[in-house]
Amino acid sequence: MPSLISPGKIHRLELENFKSYKGHQVIGPFYDFTAIIGPNGAGKSNLMDAISFVLGVRTGQLRGAQLKDLIYAFDDREKEQKGRRAFVRLVYQMGNGSELHFTRTITSSGGSEYRIDGKVVTWDEYKARLKSLGILVNARNFLVFQGDVESIASKNPKELTALLEQISGSEELKRDYEQLEAEKAVAEEKSALAYQKKRTVVLERKQKKEQKEEAEKHIRLQDRLVCFTGFFLSEFIKFNQNVSFISCVMLRNPTSEPLNFCFWLSHNHYIV
Repeated sequence: MPSLISPGKIHRLELENFKSYKGHQVIGPFYDFTAIIGPNGAGKSNLMDAISFVLGVRTGQLRGAQLKDLIYAFDDREKEQKGRRAFVRLVYQMGNGSELHFTRTITSSGGSEYRIDGKVVTWDEYKARLKSLGILVNARNFLVFQGDVESIASKNPKELTALLEQISGSEELKRDYEQLEAEKAVAEEKSALAYQKKRTVVLERKQKKEQKEEAEKHIRLQDRLVCFTGFFLSEFIKFNQNVSFISCVMLRNPTSEPLNFCFWLSHNHYIV
């Protein structure tokens, strides 16, 4: 990302055999505000094309079908000559006064060669270095071409949104954003399933707890029933034994006075 503390600027351009610029030409230094004026055919648009070219803009946007069309040629015969080359060098001045040299060359084979401070680099390295300065090649956030203002004014909201995404660089993050959105949707679905499962487990746990308490209560009642049954059975046996004893006594003393008997049952309970 560009540094907000030490902004830079284009200091000068060096062109060699690029479009209408024959030989080696140095244009600059540029100031904070620089206007290029001149009659038709003076090369104003070609200067714009030179800046666009060195910053990586595609050939189709530079009014040329192929890179060789951007090499200076006086006539068709010179245009057919082999070994022709051209380059544009942009000298970028950093906020601290140091310079970076970006050079794009059209080779004799019709391809592009990229250099940073004289060192050959790949296109990806070249573009990444420009991006670090806030120059987004794909977004073309550094130039306003002829007709761009009218084109922007006629765009609908959807097209304007797409343009702003492109200029801001957020378009490059669109794929990552969509992937994260998909992952978010999956995570939310898993979370909903986990929550539903948790609710089911909580309900089942509550039911099991109630069943457990009911079973424990049933067991306690059964134990009490067994105890009471044993107790009353024991008392019933004792009662029968006492009744048998009374019967024997009455048989032995038929003329005696009626006897009062108390039968101990349990816990201070008596039968008289």
